[in-house]
Amino acid sequence: MKHFCATLIALTLITSGAHASGSTEKFTLDKEHTTVGFSVRYLIFAKVKGQFKDFKGTFVIDPEQPDNNRVDITVQTASVRTGIKTRDEDIRGPGLFNAAIHPTMTFHSNIIEMRDNNTGRIKGNLTLLGITKPIILDLVKTAGADQNLSSGFKVTGKIKRSDFGMNAYVQPIGNTVTLLVCYNTRECTN
Repeated sequence: MKHFCATLIALTLITSGAHASGSTEKFTLDKEHTTVGFSVRYLIFAKVKGQFKDFKGTFVIDPEQPDNNRVDITVQTASVRTGIKTRDEDIRGPGLFNAAIHPTMTFHSNIIEMRDNNTGRIKGNLTLLGITKPIILDLVKTAGADQNLSSGFKVTGKIKRSDFGMNAYVQPIGNTVTLLVCYNTRECTN
């Protein structure tokens, strides 16, 4: 249940990668090189982490034509994994992701603001449980861990699960969920 919040955040994950052409970098979500995850506080002391195992999406950064920048991600909410089967079942259930009725969460953006130091911000809309809200994510580009791929990146952000109608288990599970998406990076932590 507590983990469900974390799962919600994972959706925000936005990033993926595969190939670059010219100055435009185009990434396709690749399960071998991409992690879509989340973390949320549980009982004040602990942090619960989870990942989504089924997702697809694209990520385009065009420094010369910023209007071409975009991110589109779809995450299957039933694919959430925290390492504890009963917790995962609670997260997928009606009190949290309600995966039977809302099988996907999506993120869409046309605004990626890159800075000179390989950092940036992604402004977009996250849809979860049928509710769409604007969110802002932080982006850090890195040298790729897999030398066959041109670069990597890490995307992080925070959402309030209650903004999306996820009000179950309010006491033990924190309201703030940290989202994390890593592509072709050596380190993927939040």
